[in-house]
Amino acid sequence: MKKIYVKEWMLFQPYERQDEIDIYYVKVANNIAECLVGMVGERYPEHSLRGIAIYLTLWFQDVISQIGIWEAFSEECRKRYGQPVPFMTPEEEKEYYPGEVNPEELRFLLWHYFQSLEKLKGGVLNPENPGIAEVAQQLYDYLSEEYEVAPENTRLQEMLYGEPFGANDYQRYRNVLEWFHFCSYTGFENRSEFQQVVATVTRMGNVNPGILEYDVKQNILFEGRKHLLSLTSVDWLALIGKKHPETASWAEIKVTPQGLFLYEGEDEDSLFVKDLSGKEEGQLRIRKDSLNLNSLKNRKEGMTVLGCRLVQYGGTWWQDGTLVISDYEDKMKEEIAQRAAKREDIRQTYDAFIKASGGKQFVFCQSEEEVRDFLFQKMEYKEKEGIQMPKMDAQHGLVLMVSSHTGIHIQMRLCECISSPENKFYDLKEAQKKAILFLLNPEVIPYDLSCALQDAGMLQDAGLNSLQGEEQGRELVKQNARFLTDYFFGKCREKDA
Repeated sequence: MKKIYVKEWMLFQPYERQDEIDIYYVKVANNIAECLVGMVGERYPEHSLRGIAIYLTLWFQDVISQIGIWEAFSEECRKRYGQPVPFMTPEEEKEYYPGEVNPEELRFLLWHYFQSLEKLKGGVLNPENPGIAEVAQQLYDYLSEEYEVAPENTRLQEMLYGEPFGANDYQRYRNVLEWFHFCSYTGFENRSEFQQVVATVTRMGNVNPGILEYDVKQNILFEGRKHLLSLTSVDWLALIGKKHPETASWAEIKVTPQGLFLYEGEDEDSLFVKDLSGKEEGQLRIRKDSLNLNSLKNRKEGMTVLGCRLVQYGGTWWQDGTLVISDYEDKMKEEIAQRAAKREDIRQTYDAFIKASGGKQFVFCQSEEEVRDFLFQKMEYKEKEGIQMPKMDAQHGLVLMVSSHTGIHIQMRLCECISSPENKFYDLKEAQKKAILFLLNPEVIPYDLSCALQDAGMLQDAGLNSLQGEEQGRELVKQNARFLTDYFFGKCREKDA
């Protein structure tokens, strides 16, 4: 097996010079890698297993050094899913010791990392896979011994919590944010996502590679949600930082998506802008020292528009990432008005659907004619010019659904898997085989509608293949449905439902 060297380990640390503590953790990483290669080396490439070994060692370093990443994860899991680690049984929870090394934690992390590799093949691993449990137990036996002698990484603690973050420390916060996003064990796919997006966008046109890479990095850094819990890195640091008085300000940070802001004036320190999306009310103060004022030298009140992302830190807004300057012309006003009209149209459509259905979010139909009757007669829905209704195959039924986020959705796939007295096409055998796709496959249904079906008890037959039998496969999904849906859709109810 190719050895993991200190140089590779240092790519994941927020400081440059190695010391004896880093050398210790590299030794741990190599021992973990040797175990992984020996036990699952036939299934996964060695370079992938070496990467997993590094990420597991980063987790171990976090637990030993009390950085707070795993503590934040466990607390959020308990809040969302009722248990400190996904897939944990009530019996296991009685033997769980927070702040120490637990076999359930290793089992979950191994499932997560192996599942990330399986996803490339289109596969889904059962969390109760005995092979995963066997590897987790062997690593637990090793790490529980190391737990007694492992040194705390005091340099890492000092860099994060040694000095309070003040109102002018935005760049320091940004450095921590970038380190966490690309180097934390919670974001196993973040580096590859960045590389893939850059490669994809590069193929689309003749763009300056440096500017392109910078823009992609900023977007992923603030909006990427490949982390465990499907949160952004900003959200993650808010969870971690609330435990420490030095980083309490992390929980107050707010980020606008890339948007349009109308320049309305300024003083010595700030530019005053209005959010043209209407999401942020009142005037926003952007610090001048966060802006490239040369690109704004011809700014005019009520006429100059800034296309950018804003980050609220230390009581004011900072511009971060690419800044595009344009004039507030009729075409832009029309586009903004159209976006607002679309949001209002979705709201009105939702209200009309609920009224026509008698308060139901789901309407089961047996034919295209029934769909059209509900939409155009009962709802009095107006078909948009240039937009045609999709061709419908009612062989397995059709389900009309409505979302307050996206409007009307016509479900034409796997309708026989939806358990409801109103669904004439419901088929128990098919549901037991395929209903799980509503929880694991974003191409089947939008996230919020998957959540709504689950809440209504309409996906009760969903199960994973289990060596312990179909009943156990369904029970596993029943106990972990919310986590599985969040995980495979890359979303969460706090933000998306």
